[in-house]
Amino acid sequence: MNSRKIQRSGTTYYLYLPASWCREHNISTDSVVHLEKSTKGDLVVHPKKTDATLSSLKIDLNENSPEVINKMILASYINPVKKFSINLQNSINSDQILNHKKLLGGLEFVDFEENNVSCHTSLALSDTDILLMSMIKKIINITKLMKEQGDHDLIQRYEEEIDKAKVLISKSIIASLMYRRESKMRHIELYYIGTISRNLEKMSDILITIEKDMDLINTIESRMELLLEVLNDLSQQNVVEFIKSVEALEIVNVKDIETYKKKRIYSHLGRISEFLCDWLVTNIVDNEDN
Repeated sequence: MNSRKIQRSGTTYYLYLPASWCREHNISTDSVVHLEKSTKGDLVVHPKKTDATLSSLKIDLNENSPEVINKMILASYINPVKKFSINLQNSINSDQILNHKKLLGGLEFVDFEENNVSCHTSLALSDTDILLMSMIKKIINITKLMKEQGDHDLIQRYEEEIDKAKVLISKSIIASLMYRRESKMRHIELYYIGTISRNLEKMSDILITIEKDMDLINTIESRMELLLEVLNDLSQQNVVEFIKSVEALEIVNVKDIETYKKKRIYSHLGRISEFLCDWLVTNIVDNEDN
C-alpha cells in the first residue's frame, strides 16, 4: 500500500498526491479533484465529479395511458438524477411492459414491476454492483412470466438484457485491471461480482428452456429473491441462510434432458453460494486488518 505523511500548515492538514496517479488522470496545478466519504469512513479522491451529489426522484403517477407513462420515463431518464422510481396506480401486464420496452428503445436498464418503474439513470461501467442486481431482478421477472405462461418475446428481451449486463460487468473488470479509469469497487469485489454474474448468465440461458417444471421455476425465483437480500446486506446471517437454502435442494439424478438442466441450475446456485461465502470472509479479514 502506498503511504503518504500528513503535512500541516497552521490549522490545515494536507498530503501530496502520487505523481503517477496525477499523470494517469491528467491532473495539473489547475485541476480540481473531488472528495467523497465512503461508507467505511475512508476519504476517497475522485479526479472527476461523481453522481454522489445527484438527487433521487420519486413520482406517483395515477395514469394508465402508455403515452403518458413513456413520456414520464423519458423525462425522468434525461434529467440529472441519480435514479428514479415511478409508482403506478394500476399494475401493468407483460404485453404492456413489452410495448414500453419497444418504445423506449435502448433504455435496457429501466426495470418494470407490476406497479413500479425504476432506473439508475447514471448507470456506468463503474456500477457493477447495480448491474449485478439488475441481472437478478430480470431473472425474477422471467420466472414470473414463465409461471403465468406470459409473453415469450418479453422473456427473450429480458434474456438479452441479462447477457448485456454480464458483458458490461466483464468490460468494467478488464478496464479496472488495466487501470484505465477510476472505479468505486475494489478489484477483489469486481472478481466476486464477475464470477457471480457469469453463473447467473449461464443459469438464465437454461431457465428459458425449462418446460412445465413449476417447482423448479419457483425454486429459482425464491433463491434469486434471497440473493437480492444477501447482496443488499452481505452479513454472515444472510450468507449462511443462502448457503442453507442451496444445500436444502434435492439431489438430482440425471435421467433425461430436463433433469440435466435442473442439475446444472443447482450447480450454478452452489457456485454462487461458495463465492458469497468467500466474499463474506474477505470482508471480515479486511475489517480486521483495518
